[in-house]
Amino acid sequence: MTDASIDEILDEYVPPFAPRSQGWEDVLGRARRSRRRYAALAAAALALVLVPTAVSFGGRVVNIFQGTPAPPAVSSSFEANNRMADMATQQGFADKFPHADVSQAHGVLEVQTPDGPEDLWVAPDDQGGHCWWVNWANDPVTAAGQFGFGGCDNPAESSEIDAGTIWVEAHPTMQTLWGRVFVQADRAVVELQDGSSSTLQVVEGGFLASLSRDAKVVRVTAYDGDREAATWEAPQ
Repeated sequence: MTDASIDEILDEYVPPFAPRSQGWEDVLGRARRSRRRYAALAAAALALVLVPTAVSFGGRVVNIFQGTPAPPAVSSSFEANNRMADMATQQGFADKFPHADVSQAHGVLEVQTPDGPEDLWVAPDDQGGHCWWVNWANDPVTAAGQFGFGGCDNPAESSEIDAGTIWVEAHPTMQTLWGRVFVQADRAVVELQDGSSSTLQVVEGGFLASLSRDAKVVRVTAYDGDREAATWEAPQ
């Protein structure tokens, strides 16, 4: 798989953008190391930086809308991910990327942010894992789709917790902390570098928070009742 082939895939499915110097290289690096997450794909213009740090908590869960059927814009985003997976597989990027069952896509968590509600959507995939999509409910739906980011996971190839923060140009004052827990858990305690912490609900294995831009996540610990189920520490 050549860099040119990767570029062709992205050119076809992701409109042009101007990422920060350290961002897109990190996305590609993560993709090469694991076939569990094939890409973070935006249905609209996307400027995305994956960073190993986060910020102070600005969002709180305001509504759990678990089971809410995905609206057309979200379904279209899952379908776009499936098309990108097909293209990447054809180009030799991996044997076969996961495909979401779009008919089963549904809401999992919603948090309040300064830019309005931010939602986590999930659909089962064809490899025993899940595909996910995150978007802002108030963002406009254009001919290119609604802004967001997502990917797929595979529990068989995952650590017990997979967490990360994402910054996008369309919402520059915040970052999103999202994660997947691959063991039984009902909550995740997120610890920041400044010593503060926050407890997030884990719903269908996922958690979500809106964060201010200048704090750093150092640890996420998942709990099942009173039992510590798993721990993730941010890369140094």
